[in-house]
Amino acid sequence: MGRPRATYCGVLFCGALLCAGGCSFGPRALENTHGKYNEAVAQVTEEEMLLNIVRLRYNDHPERIEVTSIASQYELQAAAEARPFFLSPNPSNSNVIFKTFTAILPDVSLSGAQRPTISLTPADDPETMRTLFTPSTLDSIIFLSETSFPVATVFRLVVEYLNRVPNAVTASGPPRPLVPEFREFQRAAQLLQLLKDADQIRFVREEKLTEVGGPLPAAAVTAAAQVEAARSGMEYRRRPDQTWVLVRPSRRLKMRVSPAAANGPEMHELCQLLHLKPGLLAYEITVGGPGEAFPLSCPPEESATIHLDPRSAAQSAFYLAHGVIVPPEHLQSGVATAAVEPDGSVFDWQQVTGGLFTVHSVRQHRRPACAAVAVKYRDYWFYIDDRDADSKITFELMLVMTRMNLLGVRKGGGPALTLPVGR
Repeated sequence: MGRPRATYCGVLFCGALLCAGGCSFGPRALENTHGKYNEAVAQVTEEEMLLNIVRLRYNDHPERIEVTSIASQYELQAAAEARPFFLSPNPSNSNVIFKTFTAILPDVSLSGAQRPTISLTPADDPETMRTLFTPSTLDSIIFLSETSFPVATVFRLVVEYLNRVPNAVTASGPPRPLVPEFREFQRAAQLLQLLKDADQIRFVREEKLTEVGGPLPAAAVTAAAQVEAARSGMEYRRRPDQTWVLVRPSRRLKMRVSPAAANGPEMHELCQLLHLKPGLLAYEITVGGPGEAFPLSCPPEESATIHLDPRSAAQSAFYLAHGVIVPPEHLQSGVATAAVEPDGSVFDWQQVTGGLFTVHSVRQHRRPACAAVAVKYRDYWFYIDDRDADSKITFELMLVMTRMNLLGVRKGGGPALTLPVGR
């Protein structure tokens, strides 16, 4: 009876060794794997984004594959048995081996398995592609302006025109041999950042109500009418005279200026660059240019409104692609397009993207040790330096912007690739 007990003790002992060795099941399995899955998904997402930006620099087609689900199964199997151990037969009695055994040997087996199933979906359906090329909305810009991202980074990445001042417009598409206009816009973005850091300007969101139609008596506004109005993005509101009116709520963004800074040198220079009326304490920000595409007077008439033309997520990716430092031999061979100055020299795109986004390239076997994100393409490592805080911030903003543009997009019925990882 003592030996079977030793067998079960052996099972427990082996189980303890298995747990001590890092294998775990039940709630502790989540603790040990959640962080690793999180890191893996973050890594592949960042590498895919950087790879697509590099592809755009070479006018190659980008591709997006989303990790839509991860299902993991955990399995633990244990077995114990007592096996007879036969001694060598007594030469004087050759039949003893068939009659009895004199010892019992315990046999213990314990095995564990983890089988994750990863589903990958190509994000190439028409609705997703259309959304990626749709310019950012006012709500998106309001959201970005209220975050902790630097305002200069947001405007340089998201905005193409600011009161007709161009922000390297030719960089919003595939690379071409054109030198862009960008210096006035960059200075305007720098001034906005200086004023914002000094807490002399603030971007605030306000609600604007536009009345649709005339007043209605209270009896005319039924519950069904209120539901129907809500479906159309409108609502009924009671007026002081107890009548009701149908209104369309809308949001607007304003840049409010501190009275102490309204006539300061930074605001004065900003007003000159953007053709704004000086000395005001608030400027409304609208999406879309003014009524006419080109100014009817030169210089344009001063305005109390900042008109901006936003980029789409795809246009922003093209813009960042010009921050990829292409190996000289790729420019010389024509594999990558170079912009050419009037004197025939190659234009340095770091003038446009410097301080915003830079991707280095190096030809070596191993991944660069100082890389925050790195991908290998055309026999070169392309990477964002881990010490380059500006590029890392812009890269994170690009990831956020892409996710914002895809919010609410219904995925089409494209093929999904499911990978069972295991036996």
